[in-house]
Order: sequence, then C-alpha cells, then structure tokens
Amino acid sequence: MMHMPLLNLNEVYNFTPFRLIKLQLKVVIWLLKSYLSVIQLLFPFQFRVYLVLRYLFLFVFIPFSSQTQSTEITVAAPEIFPFVYLDNEHKPTGLFVDCLKSNVNTDYSYKVLVLPWARALEEVKNNRINALMPTMYTEQRAEYLSYPTEPLVYFLDDVLVQRKTSSFVSFKQAVANKKIIAKVRSTTLTENLKYEVNLGNVDLFLVKDIASGLAMLEQGRIDYLVGDYHIIKYTAQQSQLADQFTFVSFSNEKIPSYLSFSKNFSKNNDINKIMSGVNCGANLAGKFKH
Repeated sequence: MMHMPLLNLNEVYNFTPFRLIKLQLKVVIWLLKSYLSVIQLLFPFQFRVYLVLRYLFLFVFIPFSSQTQSTEITVAAPEIFPFVYLDNEHKPTGLFVDCLKSNVNTDYSYKVLVLPWARALEEVKNNRINALMPTMYTEQRAEYLSYPTEPLVYFLDDVLVQRKTSSFVSFKQAVANKKIIAKVRSTTLTENLKYEVNLGNVDLFLVKDIASGLAMLEQGRIDYLVGDYHIIKYTAQQSQLADQFTFVSFSNEKIPSYLSFSKNFSKNNDINKIMSGVNCGANLAGKFKH
C-alpha cells in the first residue's frame, strides 16, 4: 500500500513559486507510483509484459532508428536545363537531381533548391545552405567553398555558338569586324576559352541566361555566344532552335565540375566520403556527346 507523501504545512501555506512546483512534482510522482502499483496487483502478467516491451523499445528500437536516420544535405543549384530545372509541379528535377537521388551512401540524402546563381553562391558562402552545384574550381571561390577530391562530373570545354550562316575565324577578326560576342553574366569561362577571349581583346556582351542569348543570336542582335556546350545544346533543343546553330570548339579538354560545400559543413563532415557515394559520371554516360 502506498501512502500519500507527508507534506510540510509551511510548503502549502507559505509557499514560494519554487516550493509550489516542488509540491506539485511530489503529488504527480505519488499518483504515477500508485497507478503502477494498482496495475501490478491486478494484472501481474500483463505488467511484466509491459516492462519487457518498454525496455525493448528503449534499448533496441530507438538506437536502431537513430542509426538508420540519414543526414540531409541541402544543395543550391541554378536552373540549367537539362541538369537542374523545375518540372510542371515546380519540383527540382534533371540529370544532376537524378544523380543525387541514386546516391549509394545511405548516410546522406539530398534536398535540391533551385535558385539564381548569384543567390545560390551567396547562400552557400554564408553557410545557410550546405552545398552548391555545379561549380568550377577557382582560387577565389576556394576561399569560401570547400572542394572534394573527386568532381561531380566532367564537362567538355566551352565553345562558341554561331548561326549557320556565319563563319567564325578568330576572336581578333571578330573584334576587327565589330562583331558582338556574348556570354551569360553569372558564368565563368573555362581557362582555354578565357585565354582566347583575352588574346583577342574581346569586350564580352553580357546576357541574362543561355535561353536569352540564343534568342538574341537567332534574331541577329548578337553575332556569337560563348559558354558550356551541353547547356547551350540542350537549351537550343528545348527552344527548338538546335538546327539553326553550329559550334566552334577550341579544345578537347574535359573540365571538372564539383559539388562544392560550405566551409562550416565541411568542418563537421567528410566531404570526400560523401562524394564516394555519388557517381554522376556513370549516371550521365552517353548523354554528353557532340
């Protein structure tokens, strides 16, 4: 038989808020113990089963569930069809999104956020989002982004796009003929193409995105567009303009592009281990052909 705990009358009549809480806890504990005692007397077998199940849950199921819970990595990416874009339901999709979904490392899962490039870079730079893709390596970016050893994928070198009726010879000649050469404002040219542009002393005209650049090229408002071959090709196909352009290559070099991480995230996580479960090269094989 359990007895109600003895109460000091001073605790009842001369209480402070702290003493009142202490008194309430005593009453609650007594009620719980009384309830369990009654259950044990009336249902001894069921009570023992209850205890077994309780400790089984505490020591088996809870640790197991915590071990299988994966770490969600937030990834910012600009909308670059066909790699990352929003579907009809405004959900992120594309080749890179599929690649991350097929990640074989079950310790990690991914949530892709489609943002304008400048904002995506700023969010990761300031540690509000964990990672950024796709990212070319530059020394300047390495000051605020962490790069794993293995890239996300290899791209072909940047190209020049022209109308089929045009005939590009060199950047020097294009400048001499006062041709307008454009690139997307937020992108960085690969080193090979940057060298050619600088050698020709080209003053690049900046456009909002690839789709805008191709539209201006098709309308004759610019003469050439430089940038990533795959992105330009698929954007042209999406806009049904692919048959109107030709590509000029300057190198056969393959350029690594990375899933880079914020400095804070890389301090607390092994980013090379994370990348060991991501193999976009295998997922995208055969889709990067001229």
